[in-house]
Amino acid sequence: MIMELQNIWENRWATQRRRVEFTSLRQEINADRESWLERVNVHLERKLEKAVNEKNMLINLSYHYLSRNLVCQVRIKSLKAKSKRASRRQKQDEGLQILDEDFLAQHHA
Repeated sequence: MIMELQNIWENRWATQRRRVEFTSLRQEINADRESWLERVNVHLERKLEKAVNEKNMLINLSYHYLSRNLVCQVRIKSLKAKSKRASRRQKQDEGLQILDEDFLAQHHA
């Protein structure tokens, strides 16, 4: 009977010791998991910040090239108008030159 009681006591003590060891091991795992999650969160925050910066840069670039495109379109219209005026003037000058030649040909002939 004493041996049985001693075996029961030893089994309880071993079980309790295992439970304490298991609990401390679980606490270590949870602590490692929390530190790992904190590192992951910091990493993801940095990636998010970088993505936001890149997005803002791309928005600024798109506005830059959009405004530059509009300026170039206005310049093209201006140059086309100048070219049109110059070609009209050239045609008028040619027409006047022909009239001058006819006039001179009639009066000097």
